[in-house]
Amino acid sequence: MPIDLAEVTGAKAAMEKKKHEPKIANGLDKDAFMKLFLEQLKNQDPTAPMETDKIITQTAQLTQVEMQEESKKTMKEVANAMQSSKETNQSLKDFQGKLKDTLEHLDKGMDNSLKASALLTEASGRNSVTMIGKIVETDVKGINVGKGKVNFTLYFDRPIKASEGNPGVQIFDQNKQLVRTLSLKDKNGKQGYVNFEWDGLNQEGKPVKPGTYEIMAEYNLDPSSNKYLHTRIGRGEVQSVVFNKGKPMLRMGEMVLPMDSALEFYDKPNSRHEQEQHESLAHLVQAKLQEKPTTPPKKEDKPAPIASSSTNPATPHPKTPNPQEKTTQNPLASKTSPSAPQKANALPKSAPHTPNPLLNASKAPKPNPQEKSLT
Repeated sequence: MPIDLAEVTGAKAAMEKKKHEPKIANGLDKDAFMKLFLEQLKNQDPTAPMETDKIITQTAQLTQVEMQEESKKTMKEVANAMQSSKETNQSLKDFQGKLKDTLEHLDKGMDNSLKASALLTEASGRNSVTMIGKIVETDVKGINVGKGKVNFTLYFDRPIKASEGNPGVQIFDQNKQLVRTLSLKDKNGKQGYVNFEWDGLNQEGKPVKPGTYEIMAEYNLDPSSNKYLHTRIGRGEVQSVVFNKGKPMLRMGEMVLPMDSALEFYDKPNSRHEQEQHESLAHLVQAKLQEKPTTPPKKEDKPAPIASSSTNPATPHPKTPNPQEKTTQNPLASKTSPSAPQKANALPKSAPHTPNPLLNASKAPKPNPQEKSLT
């Protein structure tokens, strides 16, 4: 409520009082007295004029009366101003009391809000504990690579069978190009979280550029369906829930990720068929996440691959079809050629079987801004 300064100083009250001041009953005031006095002087007998002392006395009396009236009015105005100030002080006191009550209510509301937040955090923590032992799909799909060796872990739902197909760990750069394949021959029989070490070299033995690299693996080829089982970094079993200042964090092997990185939780698959179904669903989830951010710029990004293929058509194509021809037409070529085996062994692993749905999703031409990298 705004405060009127006129009320605080008493000026407004004085003006209101002045409007309602009672006038003299007979309608005569000091001005009328002066007129009568002047008329008396004009009409006095010239032969017997009014004595000077009487004139001075009457004038002095008039001045005294006028001063008394003014003093009386001034005192009334001061009294009214003091009364207005008293009322204003009382209003301010009442306002301060109401403000104090409001602040107390706000303080209580904040306390209740903090208690409710603590209860929600506790409930969230309890709910997050129920995720222990489940498989989680997160938005983390790669690791940050600098110089030198890189260690990482992958989760395998079933024991690795090195004799089934040609299992391997595939590493892709930011352009979705395969840069290195790590063999799983020495990981035969291992299950759960398996540690890997990458020397940071590409298939030609040259150091890769620093940046983010996506990692996925295929293993246990099914001869009847010609399909591999798949896994990737950022996927695995929740081993425990770690709390960082009340916020739940998921521990997955050597990774500790925030709860909001999770995309999906589900029970461990009991069969190969269930695992393949979960892989397909995970592929759909990732495809949906990629559609929203990549739909607007699709029209603008179309000319880019066309221009590159027309100006230099030989650069992107020899890498993928040539290794496939070597493996399909002459399986022994990799053993006889000293320079070709790295390329031949790195790229054809996905060629003799049904396309990998996760691999196809990862080879999308546009990066997903919602994806995170494990630092």
